[in-house]
Amino acid sequence: MKHLASALLSLGLLTAACSGADDVAPTTTAPPPATTEPPAPATGAPSATTDAASPPATTAVPTATTSAAVPLTTAGLQDEPESDGESGNKSEPEAEPADPLGAAIGDWMERTGAPGLVLAMTQGGAEPMTFAWGVSDIATGAPLTVDHHVRIGSVTKSVTAAVVLQLVAEGAVELDAPVVQYLGEGWAPGYEHAAAVTVRDLLGHTSGFVEYAFDVQFYQLAAPRLAEQISPEEILEFAAAYGPVAELGTEFYYNTTGYVAAGLLIEAVTGNTAAAELRSRVFEPLALEHTYLTPEEFPPEPTANGYVGGTIGYLMGPLLGLTTDNQITHNDAIFVDIGTVPSDFARSAGWTGGGIEAQIGDVALLIRGLFATDILDEDQVALMTAGHPDPANSYGLGISTDEILGLTIYTHGGGVPGFRTIAAYAPAFDLGIALTTNLLGLESDDDVGPLLESLAPILASMN
Repeated sequence: MKHLASALLSLGLLTAACSGADDVAPTTTAPPPATTEPPAPATGAPSATTDAASPPATTAVPTATTSAAVPLTTAGLQDEPESDGESGNKSEPEAEPADPLGAAIGDWMERTGAPGLVLAMTQGGAEPMTFAWGVSDIATGAPLTVDHHVRIGSVTKSVTAAVVLQLVAEGAVELDAPVVQYLGEGWAPGYEHAAAVTVRDLLGHTSGFVEYAFDVQFYQLAAPRLAEQISPEEILEFAAAYGPVAELGTEFYYNTTGYVAAGLLIEAVTGNTAAAELRSRVFEPLALEHTYLTPEEFPPEPTANGYVGGTIGYLMGPLLGLTTDNQITHNDAIFVDIGTVPSDFARSAGWTGGGIEAQIGDVALLIRGLFATDILDEDQVALMTAGHPDPANSYGLGISTDEILGLTIYTHGGGVPGFRTIAAYAPAFDLGIALTTNLLGLESDDDVGPLLESLAPILASMN
């Protein structure tokens, strides 16, 4: 994502001043929520309006922890007042907000209607600096805190890819072997390319599978069973029956289906559950004490409540049979309140393609840990970050890479009902950053990537 590139480039300058490091850069790949303006909603359908009239009462009051590795304070240097040129009198500088970071987040929350946001930064593996603004629950006004667990969606794909690449390094899996070699003939029943899809195709989004997470037919499948879990096998059956939507092996088509298949591959090769493998291979080595892969394991309370607005929120009503009882108004916008909708189906549908729930501090540690520790060796990192053969596509195997003035950043975004996340790592500065808002359905100009861009100069000015 080019906006994110500029943001972390600016942030890198801050870190360079603190650490003496040299280079850095960015992009994110995740299926973006729709941004077209829908017609006026019918009775019982959520409104697409996401403009907000005023920020939540708690917007400007962050909860924060501190870390010496990435010093952030509200102190800043003021320029010498400028002369007016004629009288010699010096004009007074415009007053700066006492908390520029909080003010910027407040402006964004007011503009988008987002109920809350959490942010974390870590450098060199130090304890993350964590911040929270706004509310976890609109109805009660309960504040969102850094101790809340949030759903990070497709950032999960980076973890799943890392585990598969570990298995490649161990000789248990071959990247260019057909998936059928590990999952058997019936792994994608009826899919015309089932015998030819490779492990690399799953991780690199060249399998041709549909992105079920944003498909109307999948919503129709979900509607009568929101209180029931869906299995990975059912998801593959759905996608296989749908048929290919892109050319196998050469055409990039982002989809969660391939990563669900990758989870089944992990289980078939290791004999353990995917949750157990992600925990033993990634979560425990990185000391992530507040990270879980649903639906095999769930985080304890507190769990943040999520909301859906925009076009996605507008469509969810009729597709899932929701009513006004599932809506809530916040800052003059009408959202679907995910807390009023049974979550069993939704929290099982992502799995190894989007099921991780975690505290935001763990997410920053996670994105850094994938590249700055021995989770992966140099060869596996190179495979993960190599990018698609199409030079216009920066997505590799579970991560996006971009180059800005020779500066490199690895990043992934995520969106699930109620939450939107971005996580990024700048290797030249050993800097990990993650943020999540408890609102899905943001307009593209106000999505989490542009938000991170807008925050970068503020973060860079803090000292």
